[in-house]
Amino acid sequence: MRNFNSKELEMNRIWSKLLLESSTDGIHILDMDGNLIEWSPSFIQMLGYSEKEAQNLNVKDWDIIYSSEEITTMINKISTSDKMTVETRNRCKDGVLIDVEITTKPIILEGNTYIYASARDITQRKKMENELHKLSQAVDQSPVSVVITDLDGTIEYVNTTFECTTGYIKDETIGENLRFLKSGKTSKKTYIEMWAFITHGKTWHGELINKRKDGSEYIEAMKVAPIFQSDGHISNYMAIKEDITEKKQAEEHLQFLANFDPLTGLPNRRQLEHRTDYALKLAKRNNETFAIMFLDLDHFKDINDALGHKAGDMLLVEVAKRFQSVLRDEDTVSRLGGDEFVFLLPNSDSKGIIHVVNKLLHALAQSFSFDQYELIITASIGIAVYPSDGTDHQTLSKNADAAMYRAKQNGRNNYCFFTQAMQSHTSRNLQLSNALHNALDRNQLRVVYQPQISALDGQIIGAEALVRWTHPEFGDISPVEFIPLAEENGLILPIGEWVLRTAVQQAKHWIQSGFRPISIAVNLSAVQFRHPDLPQLVVKILNEAGLPPEYLDIELTEAVAMHNPNLACAIMDTLHHHGIRMSIDDFGTGYSSLSYLKKFKVHKLKIDKSFVRDIHTDPEDKAIVKAIISMAHDLGLKSIAEGVETEDQLNFLRDQGCDEIQGYYYSKPLNADDLDIYLRERNIV
Repeated sequence: MRNFNSKELEMNRIWSKLLLESSTDGIHILDMDGNLIEWSPSFIQMLGYSEKEAQNLNVKDWDIIYSSEEITTMINKISTSDKMTVETRNRCKDGVLIDVEITTKPIILEGNTYIYASARDITQRKKMENELHKLSQAVDQSPVSVVITDLDGTIEYVNTTFECTTGYIKDETIGENLRFLKSGKTSKKTYIEMWAFITHGKTWHGELINKRKDGSEYIEAMKVAPIFQSDGHISNYMAIKEDITEKKQAEEHLQFLANFDPLTGLPNRRQLEHRTDYALKLAKRNNETFAIMFLDLDHFKDINDALGHKAGDMLLVEVAKRFQSVLRDEDTVSRLGGDEFVFLLPNSDSKGIIHVVNKLLHALAQSFSFDQYELIITASIGIAVYPSDGTDHQTLSKNADAAMYRAKQNGRNNYCFFTQAMQSHTSRNLQLSNALHNALDRNQLRVVYQPQISALDGQIIGAEALVRWTHPEFGDISPVEFIPLAEENGLILPIGEWVLRTAVQQAKHWIQSGFRPISIAVNLSAVQFRHPDLPQLVVKILNEAGLPPEYLDIELTEAVAMHNPNLACAIMDTLHHHGIRMSIDDFGTGYSSLSYLKKFKVHKLKIDKSFVRDIHTDPEDKAIVKAIISMAHDLGLKSIAEGVETEDQLNFLRDQGCDEIQGYYYSKPLNADDLDIYLRERNIV
């Protein structure tokens, strides 16, 4: 080893000092015990110490700059290696830890070994690295796909979501062109637009239909942006892609629900209105006609009640298919709800409309099979034609609906064109229906009584209670007109209860007035009869008035009784148990089964006035009346004929053995006071 003279050593110290003072790195020298024996100003400044504070700092003892473990490790490695670089942390004077990169090397000075260390503050670098690491993790774990490509679209990076979405792993995608995901369903125009944007440094937003590894297609919303370098040129493209397949499907489903019936898939009311508005514009422009048709399935409720709503829904689906199969492409069939369908027939005249109607009715006439059931249904159709029956959607629909109800009234399983007479009828029905809501409270209703006479001796044996309505504006309104309205708008229950209570109280009043008891007959509507509280209500009213039940005769039409014979039997049995008598009204107009008639707890059959009217001239009416009277007697029942107006009618009925008579021949319906007089004149005491 070369020996330096004193002058050379001094020069070395000078040069060393100059190097230390001019170094930007934190150069420091430690002995093998860890004592800091020399340092550059930059090192002390990096740690926040002054020159004076740095004197005699023993890192090993004070645990200020390095930890004891770090010094021990450093000394051990120095003894076995020439040079090494490590990353560690130094503690500054204020206690803050900074990240440093230290390069160490053993040096020999004057025969002693020292550690030469060059420290560089890498705190900001480490911070940036940590931030980049976090950013990398965030991108990789992003809920949307992230792809980076070169300028040709070759993939250089994909994140985990991309793998999950497409089914391809990174190794299968890096180096591939992004076009390998194409499904062929995205238009070329979309790709041309995208490349035009990004090659000019603009960001592109759009939607693509791509294909996964398993072949399934998916829709993704994509944002593609160029990546600029510091000099301003584009080096890469980054695509952020979100799988919106489910979102799109949900939007399409909502759009479908907004415009189509979810059960049958037919256009709904909203869609029908749009198409009707379009048909109106065309018809006005071209001077054409078109039709709106309302179709309602007859007695569809019975199918739901008997077989359940699931079977009813299945039937509606099949009905919709049949309707679609017989219409033209330009026609529309819409389901508004329930069993109501509406048809729009553009550019159709009366002949064409009737042709379509017949095809629809014929399509329904073919039986429907569900499990073990074979169903045959019919429909009622109402037709309104533009422009004669209306020049807007609302008017045409209203008039077609009115025509459909007229078709039902005419016997169902047919069709009816709208007429102005229907419009007047509909308007009057609306007025009457509204007025009927206040009729009871305003004392516009009254009960009249028509005597029932014994055919044997001419004595009064009862009276039928009949409701009448006199309105201050419309005058006397026939029950034939307002009773159906009351059944439709739900007023029949309070009105029926009022009639029953009034009649029972009046019958009790006559008894208290000294008259011989007569029975009071009250007719029940179908709605009243099927109400579950009917027996309790009747018994309550009788008890309140104190009238013995045998003086009340409840009349039920044949049609109501036979609508649900089993239910009718159950209700009749309950009423019979309470001592209340029942009669079948309008007998002969329905389709009674004799097997059920035997089961009904009734004591009287009332012969409908339609058979009595021409009894002395019509052989068929004579035969029917004879048969009813004979059957009643064979079953142990009484018979009563209504609508008797002439002596010839009376004599024929007596000859056939009819038990009781009711009609204008004896008396028209009388109010309570007039019937009082009628009873007194005939000494009913």
